[in-house]
Amino acid sequence: MISNLITQIENDEIVLPAIQRDFVWNEQRITMMFDSIMRGYPLGIALLWETYLDIKYREFDKDFHKETKYSFRDNDQKRRIKLVLDGQQRLQSLYLALEGTLDGKRIYFDILSGKKADDFREVFYIFRFLESSKVQELNQKSIEHRIQEETEEEEKDIEDTSIFVSLKEILNSSPEGRLHLKNKWKEEYNLTEKELLTVELNMNKLVHSITNDSNILKISTIDENKSRESQDRKTESDILEAFVRINRQGIALSRSDLIFSMLKLNWKESAEELPEFIKEMNDGNNLGIDIDFVIRSLFAVSNMGSKFDVDLLRKHSNVNKVKSNYERTCNAIRSLVDFMMDDLNILNSGLIGGNLNLIPIVYYLSYTKDNLVPNSEIGNLKKALYIFSFTKPFSRYGDSRIGKFIREELKPLAAKNDNSFPLDNSIYWANYWEGYNRFDVKLLQRNRHLTLHLLQGMQGTKVKYKKNSPEIDHIFPKSTLREKEYEWSEIDTIGNFWILAKTKNQNKSNKHPKEYFADVDDAILEKSLIDKTLFDFSKYKTFIVKRENEILLKIKKNINIDNNEIDFPEIWETDDDSE
Repeated sequence: MISNLITQIENDEIVLPAIQRDFVWNEQRITMMFDSIMRGYPLGIALLWETYLDIKYREFDKDFHKETKYSFRDNDQKRRIKLVLDGQQRLQSLYLALEGTLDGKRIYFDILSGKKADDFREVFYIFRFLESSKVQELNQKSIEHRIQEETEEEEKDIEDTSIFVSLKEILNSSPEGRLHLKNKWKEEYNLTEKELLTVELNMNKLVHSITNDSNILKISTIDENKSRESQDRKTESDILEAFVRINRQGIALSRSDLIFSMLKLNWKESAEELPEFIKEMNDGNNLGIDIDFVIRSLFAVSNMGSKFDVDLLRKHSNVNKVKSNYERTCNAIRSLVDFMMDDLNILNSGLIGGNLNLIPIVYYLSYTKDNLVPNSEIGNLKKALYIFSFTKPFSRYGDSRIGKFIREELKPLAAKNDNSFPLDNSIYWANYWEGYNRFDVKLLQRNRHLTLHLLQGMQGTKVKYKKNSPEIDHIFPKSTLREKEYEWSEIDTIGNFWILAKTKNQNKSNKHPKEYFADVDDAILEKSLIDKTLFDFSKYKTFIVKRENEILLKIKKNINIDNNEIDFPEIWETDDDSE
C-alpha cells in the first residue's frame, strides 16, 4: 500500500542511492498521477534493493524547492536500508504530496471533482499545489458564487464549484473524523445533498486508494528479508549493472545522466562536487557548462576517448583514472572559461558552435604548466578557437573527431612536454573535415552569430530583461527584397544583418532602412559598418558587397589574421584581391 511506503520513507527505511538523478517531476505530472490513483489506474512497479552495505545515499525530500541542494550520508552503521533503483520520481512525488510541500505549496483536493467526461484523457479528479492564502481565496469565491446563485434563482440547482481541502486532512482522519469533516463542509460551503454524496464517495475512494489498495503501486525488492550474512546478497557491482540495464531499457536517463550515476556509486564525492563545480563555471556567463561537457572532458583527459561509453565505467581502473584526473580537468575548464572571457570576449556557447568544439582545448590545458595558456601560445589558441567556432569541425561526428584530433595532434605533444598549440594542424583538420580553406566571407557567413557579435562588440551574455533579448535582423527588409526578385543568398547574408533587441525588431515591421534607422545614433551605425548613404534599394548590391568586405577586414584585424600571415600555408589564402 502507498501509505506503508510513505511510512518507510518517513522513517528513512527507504532511501535514494547516490546513483539516482535529481527529482524532475513538476506539479502537473504529480497531480495527473493522483487523478490516475483515484481512477484506480496502476502506477507500475518500483524496484528496491535491501542491503546492509555502507553505501552512500540521500533521504527523500520532504519540502522540495527547485534550488534544493542534495546532501548525502554513508550507511556507516550498516543498518538495513532499502535503496530505490527504479521509481524515484513516483515515490518522491507521493511523499511530497502526502507529507510535505513542493516549492512551498501543499497539495489540495477538489472534493467536488470527479465528473467523468467523454474524453478519458481529461482529468476527472482535480488536485492542485496551492498556498493556504490561495485556497482561502478560491473557496471564498465559491461561497460567494453560491450565495449569488441562490439570490438570483432559489429553485435553480446550485452550480458545482470547486472546494479545495487539504489532502492530508482527509487521510489523517478516522471514519468518524471524516463524517465530522463532511458535516463541517456542508455548513461552511452550503453543500447540497448531491454534493455531499460526491464528497463522501471521493473521501472513501481516496482513503482506499492510499491505505488499502495494494494494486496501485507494486513493489519488487531485491534481497528482501535475506539474512545479513547471506552469500546470495547482491553486491554494489550487481546493483550497478541492474541499474544500467533498467535505465537502458526505459531510456529514463540520458547517457550523461547514466554515466554520472555510475560515477556517484563508485566515487561518492562526485555526487556533491560536480554540481557545485558546474554552478561555479556558469556564474556570470552563458557558456552552458553542464554534466555532459564535464564528463566528456574527464573522459578525454583520462585518455578514454570522448564517447559516452557506459561500459568504460564498469572497470574500477577506469573510474580511478577519472578520479585521478578530476582536479586538473576542472582547472583546465576554469582556465578555458577565463580565457574565453578575457581574450576571446565570448560568453555564449551558441557563438562557438556548441561546447564540443572546446573539448580539445580542455585536453590541451590539462597538461600545460599550471593548466594555464602559455603567453607564447595566446595568439595561436585564440586563432584556433575562432577557427573551430567558424568551421564547427567537432559539432558533427564529435565522438570520433575529438578523439582523433587529441590522439594525433595533442597527445604526442603532451608526451614530449611540449606546450605549443598546433595551430597549423588545427587549420588542416578544419579544412579536411569541413572543406573551408580560406578566411573569407563564406566562412564568416557559416557562423553569422559569432561574426555579428564580434562586429558589434557583444559577448552573448544573458539579458536581465527578456524584451532586450538580441536578435539577428535584416537591415533591408527581406519581404521587399523578395518582391524585387533578389536571391536568398543575396538577402540572407552578413552584409544585410545586424543584431538588435527583440522588441525593437518586432517594431520594425517592413520599414525602409531610411525610416527605421532615422533615430539610430551614427556611432552605432559606424560601429556596425552600416553606411546609411547607401539606404536605397537601387544601391542594395553595392551596400552588401561593401559591408561584407569591411566586416571581413574588421574580423581579420580582431583575431590578428593579416595579409602577412605566414603560418597558413596553402590552406589559408589571405590575398584580398581574390575576396
